[in-house]
Amino acid sequence: MKLFVDDTRDFPYEGYECCRDVKTATLLLSIMEFDFISLDYSLAGETGLDILEWMCENGIEVPHINIHSTNILGRERMRDYCEAFFPDTIITMNMLPK
Repeated sequence: MKLFVDDTRDFPYEGYECCRDVKTATLLLSIMEFDFISLDYSLAGETGLDILEWMCENGIEVPHINIHSTNILGRERMRDYCEAFFPDTIITMNMLPK
């Protein structure tokens, strides 16, 4: 299963569970198993980093995390966090147009 989290981009991706906020993303991660997630940094007052921190605190690991944010500092913070706390996870940074 794949999860796409973004508060502004369209959801044109078939085969993905999609959501717009941290609360929904963490709910889905708590009840479903994903092999891929793609996260934006800026999420209506919260961040994709909040999701990563929640995953770490709750022992949720996903084999592949993609960071698709155009926020340069946020993208780097998320990548650094993933490298530190999810060492066995594939980390990619494929940005998507807004």
